[in-house]
Amino acid sequence: MLKTVRHIFFIYAFLFLSLNALQTQAQVDRKKSSYTGRSSTQSFEKTQFYIGIRGGINLTEVHVVNPYSSFVSPTNSSEEYLKSYKSFSKPSAAFGLEFSFSYTKFTASFQPNYRRQTFSYSNTYEWADASNSQNYLQLSYNQKTSLDYIELPLFIRYDIVSGAFKPFVQVGFYYGILNNATKELTIEGVDNASGTSRNFTEPSSIIGAKNLYIKSSIGAAFGLGTSYKVGNVRLIVDATYRMGLNNISNVKNRYTSNALSGVGDVTDDIKLNNITFSFGCLFPMKFLVSPSHKAVD
Repeated sequence: MLKTVRHIFFIYAFLFLSLNALQTQAQVDRKKSSYTGRSSTQSFEKTQFYIGIRGGINLTEVHVVNPYSSFVSPTNSSEEYLKSYKSFSKPSAAFGLEFSFSYTKFTASFQPNYRRQTFSYSNTYEWADASNSQNYLQLSYNQKTSLDYIELPLFIRYDIVSGAFKPFVQVGFYYGILNNATKELTIEGVDNASGTSRNFTEPSSIIGAKNLYIKSSIGAAFGLGTSYKVGNVRLIVDATYRMGLNNISNVKNRYTSNALSGVGDVTDDIKLNNITFSFGCLFPMKFLVSPSHKAVD
């Protein structure tokens, strides 16, 4: 994971420096030329290109398409051992870059990022002595799943008002590439069948789970936010809801993890929904030819 993030950082740094060099040359060439009229200046002032950085937190919700289990009830074959999911309960981080092009109140924004999405669920099973109901064993398997994605989202943003303070709405779509996946398993139980009643918790174990999920995640997104101009820099805060459109579970590998299927855990067919709260800092690449070098905005 660290190696992948390092490669992504170098690629984005190269792109940033290259674009900045091209923009600097363009500004030099523009200083050598004269404007042909007020209409050219007005057209120039209507556009801006930004490069910036972003970071934030996100919360994930699981939408179950089809549930699965490796256990079958010996007394009731129709009984389903459904997992109990906890929605929007595990915060995770995301960080990346933003490349935006603005024209009047509209902005096309490409926001490549590296994000972790985390969700949790539990399975509970119980064995009871048919001749003595006081003898029973109850086990709870608590699972925390972490999925790391290289995400490539594209948004269209509309500024509701113009000026230094710009509230906006945005819509878009994203494509995520799975980089890694792990499951953290914790077993808790109540043992009332070995002579003395006791509660116990087993040490947590982390299991690689990348082969249990497909490589891609796609979905639609919409949100709202605001930006504020500080000098030539524009600060941005937004909240975005991502709605997963595909089943991310690998149906061919559902039962291949012995460490998980042996304790009754197999992946359901799921789609992921997500709420992301992010903060960004955007730097303009176009400036007016003036002694103050005012940014076009």
